[in-house]
Amino acid sequence: MAAGTLYSYPDNFRAAKALIAAQYSRANVKLAPNFVFGETNKTKEFIQKFPGGKVPAFEGNDGKCLQDSNAIAYYVANDQLRGKTEYDRSRILQWIGFAEGEILPAACAWVFPVLGIIKIEPGTQEAFNRAKGDMKDALSLLNSHLLTHTFLVGERITLADIIVACNLLNPYKYVLDPNFRKVFVNVNRWFNTLIHQQEFKAVLGDVTLCSKPPQLQSSPAQDATCNAVDKSGDNMDKNSKKKGEYVTL
Repeated sequence: MAAGTLYSYPDNFRAAKALIAAQYSRANVKLAPNFVFGETNKTKEFIQKFPGGKVPAFEGNDGKCLQDSNAIAYYVANDQLRGKTEYDRSRILQWIGFAEGEILPAACAWVFPVLGIIKIEPGTQEAFNRAKGDMKDALSLLNSHLLTHTFLVGERITLADIIVACNLLNPYKYVLDPNFRKVFVNVNRWFNTLIHQQEFKAVLGDVTLCSKPPQLQSSPAQDATCNAVDKSGDNMDKNSKKKGEYVTL
């Protein structure tokens, strides 16, 4: 069973994937206690282990190192989370691809301006305007699937549920207000079921859902978490312009 240290800033939804998976597998994964984003991940020692300096990053007690939140989550998971058959494992990968390719780009393009993490400018206005519709499309597909399924793959929680839910965490907290989300009854049921599992709560605590329509921040926020976002994510693309190619940060 994997054991080691996860490097990340606080409240990183990407890091939550691995931490929740570790709760299920009972893997001994600990957050690096003295990690400072922008400092620790710029050191020569860190770059030697994790080229590029992105987080989350995982160092096993055996010295093995990994980057990319989904890869780390897979590594620290157990067989139940990874899927017990080739078909289940393939379907889990399918949902992970959906989470990264359909949900995350729209989530970032919508949530980050609302939080003031990025400023709406000519280069980001189009993506922001499109994000709400693309999020609605993604949730509609998810809602249809969950009409006849309790979880995404099989009858128990898998990495598919963990990763899709974590990518939806910030939208549910900051932009999916009651009026917007009310039509997605099945997604709401599934998401609420997950965040009330003890393994999720051990990592996320009590999740407060968005209670009113989001408002754009007038200027970029300057708190530590916001400053961390711009260089921390998996597969960052700052030059995106088309659907599926938003700034994912």
